Amino acid sequence: MEPRKRSRREQNSRGDRQQHSFSPPRRVQVSTPTHHHKSLLSHSRSIPRCPPFDNTKKIYKMSFSSDASSASAAVDAAAAAQKKLNLEKATNFMKQYRDPHSRELKKLSANQFMDVWSHYDKDGNGYIEGTELDGFLREFVSSANTADVSPEAVSDAMLVELKQCFMEAYDDNQDGKIDIRELAQLLPMEENFLLLFRFDNPLDSSVEFMKIWREYDTDGSGYIEADELKNFLRDLLKEAKKINDVSEDKLIEYTDTMLQVFDSNKDGKLQLSEMAKLLPVKENFLCRQVFKGATKLTKDDIERVFSLYDRDNNGTIENEELRGFLKDLLELVKKDYDADDLQDFEETILRGVDYNDDGKINRKELTMILLALAKHNQEDDSAAKKE
Repeated sequence: MEPRKRSRREQNSRGDRQQHSFSPPRRVQVSTPTHHHKSLLSHSRSIPRCPPFDNTKKIYKMSFSSDASSASAAVDAAAAAQKKLNLEKATNFMKQYRDPHSRELKKLSANQFMDVWSHYDKDGNGYIEGTELDGFLREFVSSANTADVSPEAVSDAMLVELKQCFMEAYDDNQDGKIDIRELAQLLPMEENFLLLFRFDNPLDSSVEFMKIWREYDTDGSGYIEADELKNFLRDLLKEAKKINDVSEDKLIEYTDTMLQVFDSNKDGKLQLSEMAKLLPVKENFLCRQVFKGATKLTKDDIERVFSLYDRDNNGTIENEELRGFLKDLLELVKKDYDADDLQDFEETILRGVDYNDDGKINRKELTMILLALAKHNQEDDSAAKKE
């Protein structure tokens, strides 16, 4: 049998590839979510300056009682016109997921969760935002009311107040929109499937991300394919001591659902930028204000960046450390990227700054990159102001 042809990444990789058993970074811990009791909004937190979302009576009072005339009119109209009421029920997508008597949300399966996400993320950009978010909030609240009222019963004034409270509770990264993970904290789902969204802490840096990527891209193809993703999810559930609760068929269902959610280009596998959404990093350090428009970086600035990526403290940024740094750098200029993009980017950067041609980055070379980044950001800001 002829030996397998080595991939481009394997041919160009610096350092031996080590095979080892799954050992997620200690900072990536999966916790068992709390059970959903009587709260219609599960996994809720107290909301500063706003009513707690687990106090459903208060929320409904805010949404309906203060606008009693419009709500009452909607109820009367619905009672008088059964045909219109049936139409309103059909157009409120969230109503089907609530108990008809208690109005509490039912526990969603993986496929049902995907249906909800796809319904409200109408443009498929990975967020529920703008008019999508307005529609979701109107339907979510009106579907919970014991009286059959249409989403339009939530007035514009109430929607503004409701959105403010809601986003303070669930918009963890404060970007003004809901992503897949934030929705997962809101809706009650099968406990084991929810675990896949429940990282206590995101990864500390892209260095850790690249180490995990290298471990699960077992064939070196530059993609996490379905079987590799299934292995990743299996190990994640093992770490949470929940794998015995998940059958092989259910694991396949979870894998298919995660592919549907995160495979943006629908090619049946996850490229680097898609996997980065499934396994997020706490912060892209290079997005900090200090690198935007700065003409001079302090020694402390350089040292903070260098220590973030030089995880083994050997004085150079290399291998997964280098690729983690370049991944963060690439994200500043390219939204969708794959392993080939990263490889090309690595070759370009090293060709420009790696004067000793050792395939690594030292402090002096890092300083050159960061100054170039600051200059690029400054030029972009100037161009934007002129426009």
